Amino acid sequence: MGRDGKYVVAYDVADDAEREKVAKILQGFGDRVQKSVFECRLTVAMRHRLAARPENLELATGGVLLYRINDRSRTIAIGDCPGYADEEPFAHVL
Repeated sequence: MGRDGKYVVAYDVADDAEREKVAKILQGFGDRVQKSVFECRLTVAMRHRLAARPENLELATGGVLLYRINDRSRTIAIGDCPGYADEEPFAHVL
């Protein structure tokens, strides 16, 4: 992964205590947009710190994925997505 940017961070962790720890860490880096999905604007240093935190948790029941998205990427809300107004109907994107 290269430079500073916007990331979608998703996690799938089965254990309640581990899941709570991951969520608490991610709240310090970005905004929760779904139950287990955060949007984060990260510098290179922040990304390295974030990547080290879940590793240090020694997750036994799941993991965390970081997806880099570019500034030209559009967010399209389908259904009830608090905090997101539909930019355009989904059918127009297909």
